[in-house]
Amino acid sequence: MNSRKFSEAMNEIDNKYIKEAISFRRGNVGNRSARMMGGVAAACLCLMIGGVLFFARSRNPAVPDPDPVQVSNPFLSVDTPEEMERYLDFDIPVLNKEIRSCSILVRDTYPVMGQIDYADGSQFRIQYGSGDISGIYGGEQEKQGEIEGVEVRYYRYEDLSYALWEQDGFAFSYVYTGDGSGEVETLIREFENL
Repeated sequence: MNSRKFSEAMNEIDNKYIKEAISFRRGNVGNRSARMMGGVAAACLCLMIGGVLFFARSRNPAVPDPDPVQVSNPFLSVDTPEEMERYLDFDIPVLNKEIRSCSILVRDTYPVMGQIDYADGSQFRIQYGSGDISGIYGGEQEKQGEIEGVEVRYYRYEDLSYALWEQDGFAFSYVYTGDGSGEVETLIREFENL
């Protein structure tokens, strides 16, 4: 079809049909646009509701779980100092007095510190390393001395008296009753002889 025939065909179409086609297309486009705007509005509404729920939920404090939390006891009780030595893989000096209990501190499933509680209320601790392993914080140093070439620091915290020292790559703590300097000396000598 050439342009002249097309032009003649267009002239034969009634204007009523052209107006109807134009109005039909406009209405169709408008309908699609309205649907698209409705979809955008619905998406925005969903986002707003989701945001409100998220922030409302984060403002309320979490309700604790009523089930109890179980934490394993870091201390392992044993019967004798000899049993402690098997777990700890080092020898432990022991005073010649009644033992109330023996226990081992376990960190990350590895036994690291031995503790002997005596019947008179005194307590002895030994561990690889250095530093204060007494578990008593805030004590004031009362004096310092040397026993068999080992520097010993004596502390007091309220009604507790304790001594701290380091010897051959180990840290020691001894909480004592009365005058514990003789017992500290015994522990230092016993450890040297092990």
